[in-house]
Amino acid sequence: MPTRRTPIEPPAETIRVVVVEPRTLLGVGVRDVLDHEVGIEVVAQVSSSSEALPIVDEAAPDVILVSETGNAEDTRRLHSEMPDTPMVILGDEDDDASIVDAVQLGATGHVAERAGPEELVETIRRVAHGNDQLKAELATRPDLVGRIIDDVRSALLEEEQTNPLSPREREVLRLVGQGMKNTEIADRLEISGQTVKNHMTAVLHKLGVPNRTRAVTYAVRQGWLVLGEPSEAEPETSEPTP
Repeated sequence: MPTRRTPIEPPAETIRVVVVEPRTLLGVGVRDVLDHEVGIEVVAQVSSSSEALPIVDEAAPDVILVSETGNAEDTRRLHSEMPDTPMVILGDEDDDASIVDAVQLGATGHVAERAGPEELVETIRRVAHGNDQLKAELATRPDLVGRIIDDVRSALLEEEQTNPLSPREREVLRLVGQGMKNTEIADRLEISGQTVKNHMTAVLHKLGVPNRTRAVTYAVRQGWLVLGEPSEAEPETSEPTP
């Protein structure tokens, strides 16, 4: 018998959502459901996580709703770029496998493809309030926890250590290595100061270092960062710098 859930009341402030759904008809249906909900605003609808990256950077949504049918690596990158923004995965028919995938993608919420509009809306409201729906789900499903642990163990055994930083995190760290402050980096990359701070927090956590200087030093020693290398924000040029 399913557990009865306490309905979440609409928040005083509007929940801003970015919808990432490659299936056009389903994306239109999801947006239609959310557009009719008080206190929820769809600020963008795109077909891929890679397409969502610049939009999420600019719009700073409260929740990102991502279809599981999209590219997993792009979705991981999207989460790594915006680690503090709750992500809800719209799953497929295999709920258990979909939940495991959602956890591994860094999501805090999951809605099965066959779920009704009410469950979708409720999940978005819950994660926007800071509730980790997937953590609560795993607390009652030790079988799924074991499956996730096995997957992680296999990945660690099979893969060599690689650069854990996303392209945007490397770019931020490169500018830190040039002596730039957060405000200067924000201006250079045309993102908010808070987004720069979020990226640096993620970098320190991933590298296991206490400060910016140690992060730059560690990344250079590992060969993950070359100071002075050209980037999209600072294109290579043949003209000498004055």
